[in-house]
Amino acid sequence: MKAYTRIAIVLLLIFTLPCLGAQGIRELAEPVPGVSYGRATKAVHGEVKVVDLYGSWHEMGRQYGYLMKEELEDVNAFVQRIANVSEANEAKAKSMAKQQESQLPYRVLEFMKGAEETSGLTFDELQRVNAVERIGGLPQCSVAIAWGDYAADELVLGRNYDYSKVFSELFDDVAVTIYHPSDGALATATIGYTGEIYAVNAINEKGLFLELNNGKPSANIKSPNKRITGTTMLFNTMFESDELADMELFFNTTNCSSSYIINVADANRGQSFEWCPIGVKNGEDSLPEGLIVSSNYYVNPEWEFPVPTDENSWASISRRNNLINLCESMKGELDAEKMMKIIETDLQDGGAKNELTVYQIVVVPETLQLWVRVIDAPEPKWEAIDLASYLLK
Repeated sequence: MKAYTRIAIVLLLIFTLPCLGAQGIRELAEPVPGVSYGRATKAVHGEVKVVDLYGSWHEMGRQYGYLMKEELEDVNAFVQRIANVSEANEAKAKSMAKQQESQLPYRVLEFMKGAEETSGLTFDELQRVNAVERIGGLPQCSVAIAWGDYAADELVLGRNYDYSKVFSELFDDVAVTIYHPSDGALATATIGYTGEIYAVNAINEKGLFLELNNGKPSANIKSPNKRITGTTMLFNTMFESDELADMELFFNTTNCSSSYIINVADANRGQSFEWCPIGVKNGEDSLPEGLIVSSNYYVNPEWEFPVPTDENSWASISRRNNLINLCESMKGELDAEKMMKIIETDLQDGGAKNELTVYQIVVVPETLQLWVRVIDAPEPKWEAIDLASYLLK
């Protein structure tokens, strides 16, 4: 090798290696504010944040606390405003935080310990944030799932998430959180408010989707003994379930803390579970194959619960009937666009959306496509989120 060639190589190494090393150090120690933290990233789709997490539960908690710091502070301030309304609210907030800590599985506790290190919030504050919906009211909600003869192609579902109107304050704190646990569990995405480490809406890498509706208008039953909250158990099972049969085993095996209607779907079909502290039953089969519509009351007659009225169930009867009628009117044509139109339709116009609707989602499990619309955003519109690009990494 000629001398000048050797000199050129040495000079090249001298000037390039330090640059590469410095860049590597920055990536590990200095996350880009609001964008990345190691491998974890945060993206913004309109009002919807998408945070993508990797590693152990403690590592994912650290990533989440750093990337969602502003949103966590916002939800914490919201919880404090609710608690300050009355002594009863403050007592409820404290009780919920204490109950959360005693009930949460180890993986979630580790997540919160990690978030405490980077978010600026205390562990107790994170617990209260995680209980924000239980402190702030009761969910209502409705869903329509269409496949087979009702769908234009793939199974599609639409969902109104209805809650106390005060939650409209959190219009810019709706988030999609994607977990990639290093323990071998399935990658899973949840949709809800920042700081909720549980499942009211979730889909995993296998295309298994789950959503929760309040069932108390039918079965306002208290658990006879202490039980882990249903939303926490649903969160856990999403990391372990790769098909609908797994969900059926879960519901048949697991006692519930409250009264819910859990609707699940994969790429091929949907299924409804009416789940309360005294048992579980499949949703009643009066609708034709290919359609599930659910609001906030149990429709399986084997329960023998009194049928609620619109007045004592947030207009559940009308909301469900309206969704059935709209789906029937578009039978064979239902795709994501048509489903958006259905769940955008107001109650007074023959739909299910009402003054309590805070956000809406449409999902196609086959392709892992998600659309989210936040009602109280300055300019509410459907935000498309390609979950396949996140979940299948």
